[in-house]
Amino acid sequence: MTGRAGASSRRDASSRRGADRDMLPFKLLMGVTAGGIGGIVTVLGELRDELGFSGTGIGIMVASGFVAAFVSQVTLARLADAGHYRIMATVGIALSAAAMLVMVFAGDLAVWILSRAALGFAGGLILPGVRRAASVRDPARAGENLGRMVVAETTGFIFGPTLTALLVWVGGIRLPFAVFAAAMLAFLPVAVRLPPDRGRLDASGRATSFDLLLHRRLQGALIMVAGYFMMIGAWEAVLPVMFADRGAGAIMTGLTFTMVALPIMMVGTRAGRLADRVGPVRVTMAGLVTVSVATMTFGVIPGVIPIAGAMMLVGFADGYGFTAAHAVVARAVPEHRQAAALGLMGAAEVAGAAAAALPAAWMYDSFGSGPTWAAVGLAVLVLVVAGWLRIRGTVPASGPDAPAPRPH
Repeated sequence: MTGRAGASSRRDASSRRGADRDMLPFKLLMGVTAGGIGGIVTVLGELRDELGFSGTGIGIMVASGFVAAFVSQVTLARLADAGHYRIMATVGIALSAAAMLVMVFAGDLAVWILSRAALGFAGGLILPGVRRAASVRDPARAGENLGRMVVAETTGFIFGPTLTALLVWVGGIRLPFAVFAAAMLAFLPVAVRLPPDRGRLDASGRATSFDLLLHRRLQGALIMVAGYFMMIGAWEAVLPVMFADRGAGAIMTGLTFTMVALPIMMVGTRAGRLADRVGPVRVTMAGLVTVSVATMTFGVIPGVIPIAGAMMLVGFADGYGFTAAHAVVARAVPEHRQAAALGLMGAAEVAGAAAAALPAAWMYDSFGSGPTWAAVGLAVLVLVVAGWLRIRGTVPASGPDAPAPRPH
């Protein structure tokens, strides 16, 4: 018995190592995309001080990227289900490089807003197809493979801000954008040579993905994701400015965001396995409720370093809740609609973030940190619970726990 168990364990470990190798091109693209976007967060405080932007202006810039990503994912993600994800990833990487190059020279707030919008649109082209590829490679391990993508995304988010902070220290706030533009161009060959899609493709020629919104289970999942990303939008719009007000520079801001991202990188794949085993809805609820309650405390925690410690604890809950949410979305629809659903998830992400970014920036400018974080945390909690109530009583449309198809 022990020998068979050991052999089975070795086969599982070998299978996971093989899956990691197969997923490497997708993880690279996910990482570099997240790194470029995360790097911008690090310099928002410096942009405000050096170029004279207001906190509200920073909020508009942040929101523009979210809105553009929303538009691209809602309108174009369905094309990845039809087999075009390789072209979409290539165009997205090229557009990201162009947006970063403009940021090297941009001076006016309007140009920064347009560049951030272009970067958001590019991310919306890349992410749905890459996430679909992870989900359909092994449906029984969809949560685990999507967890690998979360790890890759988080790794980019870790090294993006950290590298940006170091580059700012070496050459000022313009240098990071030049470096990231060069990195995007270097990854173009990876996008061009992505492995083929292994899943069932959508041959319907649908013009939109909105018919999926009729699925009650998907509605609930998207509500939960949108609520969670209200916190992310508030973080991006408020935390860098709040840290700058408390005397922290780009390096400290970058390290603080690294503190929240590190736990996600550590637990993402494990969280996906747990979601596959016990059900992704349970894991999502446990993680996101914890995140929402913890967010309410940010307004009463003094200084910067104590908040960094609290953010690290939040990161563990993020790692489980957000990873499992991918699997909830993917399993809410049939296999041939995965990219469309994950695109709608991306749209829900940026819609939630955009909805919170500008109001949170305004609240911070007007009322300070206490009311801002109390309101953000409460809004997240309300939407997460509302999404869970919408999911109750429904069944998955794909994955190992989906009902067997009826015989014809």
